[in-house]
Amino acid sequence: MWWKLGILSLITAALIFCIIPIRTHAVLFDPAKPPKWTLSGIIANMYLTPGTVAIICMLLALAACVAFRIVRRG
Repeated sequence: MWWKLGILSLITAALIFCIIPIRTHAVLFDPAKPPKWTLSGIIANMYLTPGTVAIICMLLALAACVAFRIVRRG
């Protein structure tokens, strides 16, 4: 049961990170010195729109329903 909840959490987090738009800095890009991509840099460039927040809430509600069913079935 717990491994199912762990997989559900990973899938939910992946879907949330997939829908959040990321601001790009194409004007600041220098081909001679490519930027170092880090997870913290990517997260810092994310921004939320009202539609994105609504989709995140729906994903979390759906994941909560699935988790509740997993826990109830045992």
